[in-house]
Amino acid sequence: MSFSLATISVDGLPTATLISAGRHYAIADLAPELLTADPAGGLLSVVREWSESEPALIDAHARIERKPEAYPVTPTPARLEDWLTPVQYPGKVVCTGFNYRDHVSRDAGRPAFVKEDNIPVFFLKPPRTTLVGQGRSVRFPQQSEKLDYEIELAVVIGKCGKRISVAAANDYVAGYTIGIDLSARDWQRHPKHIANFDLFGGKAFDDSCPLGPAIVPARFVLDAQLRLQLRLNGELRQDATTADMIWTVAEQISLISEHTTLEAGDIIMTGTPSGVGLSTESWLAPGDKLEGQISELGTLAVELGDPA
Repeated sequence: MSFSLATISVDGLPTATLISAGRHYAIADLAPELLTADPAGGLLSVVREWSESEPALIDAHARIERKPEAYPVTPTPARLEDWLTPVQYPGKVVCTGFNYRDHVSRDAGRPAFVKEDNIPVFFLKPPRTTLVGQGRSVRFPQQSEKLDYEIELAVVIGKCGKRISVAAANDYVAGYTIGIDLSARDWQRHPKHIANFDLFGGKAFDDSCPLGPAIVPARFVLDAQLRLQLRLNGELRQDATTADMIWTVAEQISLISEHTTLEAGDIIMTGTPSGVGLSTESWLAPGDKLEGQISELGTLAVELGDPA
């Protein structure tokens, strides 16, 4: 049996939990030693010591399965808003652009793209101001009239590394979760921008990176081809598998680590498949509801709030 890890709000406080058979158990009750070094760090503290934390969590989960009545159950969140970003907050969020073949050929208009002639696009989102959890969590950016969505597989790094080889890269993954990369296309491609392309204005605005609902440890993600789907107000807009990635997760980890040291707890957003609003110029509006689903990882549901 598998488990996942989440951060939920309990009496207004972020609480790190292990989820087993749909029930939440506070990690502070199951394995308090994992939080001793930094009790306020929550799951980030757990992930930063992943080589020690994972065996302890596996043991705790086995104890729950043997004797579930021995451990108090933390109430399941009554509201989506009580599901917080799983890690609060990582050192960096590294995003990969243009990483699905169909997205590049259809949405970006480059059908003749050849991987060997290109290198990937990487950029950063500031974690403390862009990461949000579920529910009515996204304040609509009032500076944008062309807000777009991108569902992405998010990778949680489990140990520090620099110049990581492709062969070793998967050993650096603690787990996976779901991300939605929101993009202000009118700022990303602002006609007055001196370079005609702006990943800061287009990608780094507040609340632009919903993440969650939980981290599934890598050992439990068995399918090499995860299915990604995004629905806008119930209508399916994106539907693909990770088999369409141009650069694999391992290749992305290796290439990113050529430039910056990857630290435990860092998040890598691995790109989006075709079907984004950019291709049809159908933009998001306040009140819209997004549901991002990835097989084996669950569903991330957010609603766009009033402009802010």
